[in-house]
Amino acid sequence: MSQNPDLILAAPLWPHGDCSLMHLVRRAGQHSTFCWSQCVDTGLSAVQYAILVVLAEESACDQQTLGQRAGFDKATGTYVIDRMNKSGLLNVVTDVNNRRRKLVSMTAEGEVMLNRMIEQAKSAEKMITTGLNSQDIADLKRLLSKLGGLQEPE
Repeated sequence: MSQNPDLILAAPLWPHGDCSLMHLVRRAGQHSTFCWSQCVDTGLSAVQYAILVVLAEESACDQQTLGQRAGFDKATGTYVIDRMNKSGLLNVVTDVNNRRRKLVSMTAEGEVMLNRMIEQAKSAEKMITTGLNSQDIADLKRLLSKLGGLQEPE
């Protein structure tokens, strides 16, 4: 191992040792993506599912609010919403009171897709939490919410 004291460990020291938080978060992200791909067969991403969930709760909202609620930035949102609009899952219209503002709603086809995905998304969440007890899951949600700058779950 390097003798550089400023070195952040990029990978765990096996069998027991410290490692970089960035490495662990990256690995967790990879595992999350794997679980999603194993359980969800619709071709939609977790972000696209989140958009459908938010629109099921809100019925319609502006693109900025949708991004805040579903957790995506403006550039990602524009691309994803456009794709979902073209595939018939979303309806996007210009706000008559503010032509720079886009209002997004779910179509009937989007609602069908959401209903198809609910159990699959639950399976992905169950898969990613395999081996964790309810307290572990609550702690993980709380810490990830904090890390992501989100409001802590109640």
